[in-house]
Amino acid sequence: MSIEAILRGTPVWVWVLLVYLLSRGVKAMKGGTAPLSRLAIVPAVFAGWGLLHLVKEPAAGWNTGLAWVGGAVLGIAIGVLLARRSRLTVDRAQKTVTLPGSIVPLVLILLTFASKFWLGVELAITHAGVDSLYPVLDGLVSGLVAGIFAGRFLVYCLAFRPGSPASFGERV
Repeated sequence: MSIEAILRGTPVWVWVLLVYLLSRGVKAMKGGTAPLSRLAIVPAVFAGWGLLHLVKEPAAGWNTGLAWVGGAVLGIAIGVLLARRSRLTVDRAQKTVTLPGSIVPLVLILLTFASKFWLGVELAITHAGVDSLYPVLDGLVSGLVAGIFAGRFLVYCLAFRPGSPASFGERV
């Protein structure tokens, strides 16, 4: 199958999602202050995208779901580690989080999109069955990335608890 055929066969919503995610990744490079609710969007998009695929993919079996859960658990741990090192600060009164600029979200978005796009193409071309490795890899990647963004968001939420430090990642 040619690259042109692959690009033409890609649904429009995939390109819209890519543009939106790239805009969020570029914005994250600049850093800034945002309400906690806005920071929930990207984790929700990646979790929803992954779970929707688990439900809609005919080749996704229990092993794909298990790979998603395993990836999510590992991703949450990575996300927590990344967020704790990010020098974030919270304003409990305004319910906002201030994050320094970082290329990490953009890199994660690009790697995720590229891997999910490739896996989607492979699933479409090979007409993979439940015994194929492609759905399992897709579940693992989806869970890992959703977990990374969820782990970061978890740290932001926990920073609002009374007694939690208002900033993380500062060097002493």
